[in-house]
Amino acid sequence: MTGTLSSGHSETTKALELPALLEPVTAEMQLVEQWLQSNLVDDSAFVATLLTQVFQSGGKRIRPGLVLLTSRASAPGFGELSPRHIILAVLTELIHTASLVHDDVIDRAALRRGQETVNRKWSDKLAVLVGDLLFAQASICLARLMNPAIVGIYGQVLGDLCAGEIKQMNQQFACQVDWDGYLRKSVCKTASLFSAGCHSGPILNGCGDEVVAAMKSYGTNLGICFQIVDDLLDVTATSEELGKPAGGDLAQGIITAPALFILERKDEVASSFERLIKERAVCQPEGIAEALQIMKSQGGVEQTVKLARDYAKKSKDELRCLKPSQFRDSLESIVDYLLLRTR
Repeated sequence: MTGTLSSGHSETTKALELPALLEPVTAEMQLVEQWLQSNLVDDSAFVATLLTQVFQSGGKRIRPGLVLLTSRASAPGFGELSPRHIILAVLTELIHTASLVHDDVIDRAALRRGQETVNRKWSDKLAVLVGDLLFAQASICLARLMNPAIVGIYGQVLGDLCAGEIKQMNQQFACQVDWDGYLRKSVCKTASLFSAGCHSGPILNGCGDEVVAAMKSYGTNLGICFQIVDDLLDVTATSEELGKPAGGDLAQGIITAPALFILERKDEVASSFERLIKERAVCQPEGIAEALQIMKSQGGVEQTVKLARDYAKKSKDELRCLKPSQFRDSLESIVDYLLLRTR
């Protein structure tokens, strides 16, 4: 990736991996993992196989980790968490995983983190049903919290996920520069769930409005930063690093930050780039290679790096309302970790 994305403490952060950053909540993370591996067991061996495929290809558990860290950082005296906090972390990961399964169907993806997707290995119909099953399990967890405010928050998340996908599908290959639309879509598809997880724990803790609002903003800005970096990696990372073909966004007509920075130039470079998109040349290997080179060589990458750093700083600034602790330190370092990630 061109330049460095880290917004501070780069040398320290480069030496850290996510497990080290989540170490303050290791015991709680183990409970989340046990729940995902055992409490979703179905009477059908085939369904169990499908769920195993989903969760074994499953990611770094950033979202439940954020739930647990913000919960501990805002708990009175940094005390132990209740079973409801664990359920909150589980349902957050369930919603995230379900959305990925459905995204793979929509995108006709064959690989997810280097492994064959459910829709590719079995079928689109089965993948849709698996995603629905995970959403149903998340709904059961949500009901167990018995907190109307959090039910409303996560209901909004589900609506945002659908709205984000609809907006994205409706804007395929559209070359008008609309930063507000890009950011709204980023909130719907990614930041809404980050935000929900980060401020629902403080709500369970009975925190005041100031802390709840700050953690909501922390999660929103972190989620936008995460999405911007994700969009950047689609341009700068290799297919091996991504676990899927590079340039996949633009090949599907999805216009992200690196492309928007080129399109807003209104010069010959922008015109050539726009032509590649409108004529669907980006759907072919030669066309996508040319488009990627334009974004890399004409400032799209550098400007996107700056945009990601801006949202990272906004996210970190919200942590000032929390008392110093190892949990707050991890929340701050996770911002840098997300800036430095390669996949």
